[in-house]
Amino acid sequence: MNFIFGIILLAMFILALRVIWATTLQLLHALKHAAQTFHRYRVQRLARNRLPVIMPRSREDLDWLAISDSVRQEIQSRNRETNRELERLELQYQAKQKTIKLYEADIEIAKLERELLKIKPTIVSAETEAKPRRRSKKATESAMVDDKSTKTAQQVFQLREALKGNANALPVNQQARH
Repeated sequence: MNFIFGIILLAMFILALRVIWATTLQLLHALKHAAQTFHRYRVQRLARNRLPVIMPRSREDLDWLAISDSVRQEIQSRNRETNRELERLELQYQAKQKTIKLYEADIEIAKLERELLKIKPTIVSAETEAKPRRRSKKATESAMVDDKSTKTAQQVFQLREALKGNANALPVNQQARH
């Protein structure tokens, strides 16, 4: 009985070794194939970037027209790639130039708006001085907002009068400040 179990165990051990050996060989062949494929890909990639291409000498008659055509096509394809890159860079440059122009226009608009805000209170005050004001019993919100602008406009008006030489037009407390 022990002899039979021993033979069965030996057969299973030999079978397990053969399975492990076959699996190892298959794995080794797969790794070799992957290494060859990777090496072939790397060689092809390096061959594309390498210049000039040297043709091996052969004893057979060479078709020089076919060779010249292939070289011409290769040169033209490389020139097209360079031109595409140049066109792409040119388009990027034009886009950046347009962006810069837009920023400059935004800056100009902001400057003009600031000047308009400086001028606007004097225009509003000139209109309000021309019309007699009626005071209502309730103070409106616009009167509160325009109060600051009318003070600025009064100061500008008084400064203009002082520069014209009519310094007496200023109130006493204003003359002391100037």
